[in-house]
Amino acid sequence: MNSHRLRLLACVGVLSGCAARNYTQYLIEPEMRKDPTLREEGTLLRPFGFGSTTVMKVRWNDGNLITEVDVPMLASGQRIVIEHGAGSKDVKTLPATRVVPPPPTRADEALIEAYRERGLAINEGAAEVSITRARTLMQDALKAGNYQLALEWCETVLARYRSHPEFLRAKASVLLLMGERDKAIQIYEQAEEVESDPGVRKKLEELQKQKK
Repeated sequence: MNSHRLRLLACVGVLSGCAARNYTQYLIEPEMRKDPTLREEGTLLRPFGFGSTTVMKVRWNDGNLITEVDVPMLASGQRIVIEHGAGSKDVKTLPATRVVPPPPTRADEALIEAYRERGLAINEGAAEVSITRARTLMQDALKAGNYQLALEWCETVLARYRSHPEFLRAKASVLLLMGERDKAIQIYEQAEEVESDPGVRKKLEELQKQKK
């Protein structure tokens, strides 16, 4: 009987000792040291005030569908849920088009860098686009006689690189094929202002004579 009581008391003592220590002490023991760079001291500064109009542009382009969303930077810390749907007049949408700007590849890096080095205008708000891929798709559309589609592929590049001389010339040529002579002359002249080309100058002279 006494032996049984001693064993019981020993068990109770062990259990009470376990209860006195939190179980997390057995999971993390000794306590992990926190890197000094991760310590938060004082009140965090808020870079944006309430009512700020600053937005963060989020883009997704998988080659088949392009999505652009301007997410407001709210200092209140509210959660923002983006729901895709049609029919809302309060939501800005991209103009309807049959083509989606192909995303840039490594082959475009040198072309884009050369364009930047010349100091030509870039519309950072427009979708990024592969110049090489758009050129190929434009040429394929021209071979198929689909001038409207060729014009749309040309416009995908000019929407971002609006002073690109090659695509300005291409746009003018497509407009000429579509019978838009006056518009073609105007675009040819824009291309000449960026970069003069003997073939374009000759074509402009012919068109000007025809106009008279």
